[in-house]
Amino acid sequence: MATILEMLQNRLPDEAGLFAGSLASFIDEAKALAGYDGVAEGELSTLQKSLVADMAAKALIVPAMSHYKKALAKAQGEGAGTAEFSDKLAFLREMQVRLSNDISEKQAKMETVSDTGVPMIVVT
Repeated sequence: MATILEMLQNRLPDEAGLFAGSLASFIDEAKALAGYDGVAEGELSTLQKSLVADMAAKALIVPAMSHYKKALAKAQGEGAGTAEFSDKLAFLREMQVRLSNDISEKQAKMETVSDTGVPMIVVT
């Protein structure tokens, strides 16, 4: 079973490489936001890990965009290399939308799984 870190690296490989030193804090924050603070990763289902990875990847987008915008400004000043950074920024904007949709879908699936709509009745 894949780890949350591996899932995060699969979603944004270049950006995960840029911020490798702080990925654990992005994951911890995402776990807390998802309601799994203090829960060991081994106790989470694949769907729960995927939700945390999506949330961490979405949080990683803002610092990555900032990094690429600075690089784009520098490249424009030097007169070359702007297309690469523009493409990366466009990709991140698209990923932000996709991750938001994925997060919503996964949260809805988890609510459906945990709420069967049938009240618990003890029969003796």
